[in-house]
Amino acid sequence: MKNFWISCIIVFSWLGAVSAQQRPVLLPAPQSIYYGQGELPVQNLTVYVPSNATADVVFALSQLRKLLAERSGKPVLVSPSATASTIRYSVKSAGQELPGTNEATNGNTREHYTLTITQKGIDITAQTSTGLYYAVQTIRQLIQGEGTKASLPLVTISDQPKLAYRGVMMDFAHGGLLTVDEIKKQIDFLARWKTNQYYFYNEVSIQLDGYSTLNYKANYSQAQIKTIIAYARERHMDVIPFVNFYGHLHELIRNEKYASLAIGHYGHEMDPRNPAVQTLLKNWIKQYTTLFQSPFIHVGFDETWETKRLAGSSPTKLDPESLYIQQLSFVSNEFKQYGKTLLAWTDMNAFYPNILAKFPKDVIPVIWEYSPDTTAINNYLNPVLKEKKPFFIQPAVSGWGHIYPSANYTYENINLCLKAGLQHNTLGFITSVWTDSVEPFVRASWLFMAYGCIAAWQGTVPDKTTFAGHYSAVVYPALAQDMQAAFDHIATAGQYLEKCLGKNTQSLPRGTLVESWSNPFSAYYLANTNEHKADFEQVRTHTEEAQARLISALQAASPADTSFIQSMLVSARLINYSASRFLWAKAITDRWNDGMMAQKKDDYVFYDLTYPCHSLLVDAMDETGELKQAYAQAWLSENMPYRLNTMLGRFDVDFGLWRKLHLKLLDYKIQKKTEPLKSFELLFTPDF
Repeated sequence: MKNFWISCIIVFSWLGAVSAQQRPVLLPAPQSIYYGQGELPVQNLTVYVPSNATADVVFALSQLRKLLAERSGKPVLVSPSATASTIRYSVKSAGQELPGTNEATNGNTREHYTLTITQKGIDITAQTSTGLYYAVQTIRQLIQGEGTKASLPLVTISDQPKLAYRGVMMDFAHGGLLTVDEIKKQIDFLARWKTNQYYFYNEVSIQLDGYSTLNYKANYSQAQIKTIIAYARERHMDVIPFVNFYGHLHELIRNEKYASLAIGHYGHEMDPRNPAVQTLLKNWIKQYTTLFQSPFIHVGFDETWETKRLAGSSPTKLDPESLYIQQLSFVSNEFKQYGKTLLAWTDMNAFYPNILAKFPKDVIPVIWEYSPDTTAINNYLNPVLKEKKPFFIQPAVSGWGHIYPSANYTYENINLCLKAGLQHNTLGFITSVWTDSVEPFVRASWLFMAYGCIAAWQGTVPDKTTFAGHYSAVVYPALAQDMQAAFDHIATAGQYLEKCLGKNTQSLPRGTLVESWSNPFSAYYLANTNEHKADFEQVRTHTEEAQARLISALQAASPADTSFIQSMLVSARLINYSASRFLWAKAITDRWNDGMMAQKKDDYVFYDLTYPCHSLLVDAMDETGELKQAYAQAWLSENMPYRLNTMLGRFDVDFGLWRKLHLKLLDYKIQKKTEPLKSFELLFTPDF
């Protein structure tokens, strides 16, 4: 008993010493971690880089030297020998920088590393250079303080991922096209969370030889793609082509030259019965396999709804299920010649319950489900389990119908997909980022992309209630409080906006974007605003607070963070505008109806609505014009110009609405019309 109490005293003394130093937040959490007492100063660390070190090892060490120098303000000197160095490392196996096709079945040790920090320095033991690079990412988060106070806690970490394949799918087909520099920033960002796959979703946005007019100046050159692949490889991330080879090819088929390849007229799906389709795809497959070195390719094969729709109306009887399997088998056989492993979605199982049994043997099914609904996930999962097929699972950031992703919806979708996948031994986890509605900035999805990647590494999702705070502490240590508050306020504003809008989503589930640009003076929306006035006001309250926090963050932000914070600031303003335009319409209508009809004629109504510098209609014009300019700047900081004018046109139409009403009111006052007064809606017929 005496020894027991002595042990307790020692343990509690040790815990007290550790708690006296604030432990850093580590995302993802390591598999095991043990803290000791004390700290290691970052200044004066040295590292030995042998002349025969491979490029991947040199890169990892250069990244380590860079981040240590940034925090300490002093360069990390090169040591003359390994024994004299205070940063020591060991890489057991050469090569294997990227995941192979057997990653999930070979023990998954390629990315394993151990990290020990003592008063004598840093020791890293890694299975491969990938583990060394991931140890560097962990050290990045362990550093505390700046300058001479920069230090590392004494700690021992052993870590490797729960899942072998941890990817993000980025949509380069539906929305704007990110600049190459932005893609590199995104890859750097994802590498911090130890992501090892980057799915490049493309329909016709990569230049192919022989197709010069296809999306001219709205695509990536092959040279740019090679640059992206090489950049990602340095960071141990495999860039995987994701190309639909059946449906979702409207941008091809809408051209007269290729219209005859389609089922339907100017439709979406290729016709597997047409020999010219096979000729085209053989050419594409050869070009894609030459351009991308990844052993994987995701071929989509989802949502072939047009074929199903035409099956009953076509003069020639169609069997959509047989056509689907015919096309998938052809594509699979072609890629097999190039040694590629195919992934394909399974959503067609909802229409054809036995289709998975007919999948080509080597095609890996990918289950996608974007709702926080276990039943919905199991509807796609159970057929895969029935066929005993290895599979991937793919949730999504719910941002395609909102300016800022629906936070809780996204967290729960990722959580349930991860649980279902791990329960049934999924090979990998892919977090989707779709851009169907074009308008939102992709940067608004970064926090949620990190959430998915972190969850896939550690095998559990972070606590959603504290994640924004922990994330902000890691990514924006000097701005953490402001950034956390901004993220939280924007997410809350989105929840209030969802109470007001979302009945018409134009196939964007639960989306608020479609209705946010509707005519706010229509009878339906005026009644809706009356019903949800308090909710719209909450949207404005929270987005105004988010703007204040983001402006505060900008004042202390590093140049590297400024552009991102500006994008978030514009996003907050856009959400605010979505609510404001409806509240303005109600205020304008009420002001006229109360002041000119319910009471005696009130000459101040015209002042309130039309005065050149301070009035409701001028306020609306000012904000619409200013926001248009800010939006354009933020768009071009992230995207190519492609589709920008389509987005700016929304602001132009809205400005026209406010301006027309302004002129109509002025004209009414000038003419001093004497006919009986009518309501604002009837008298001025507000419309675009």
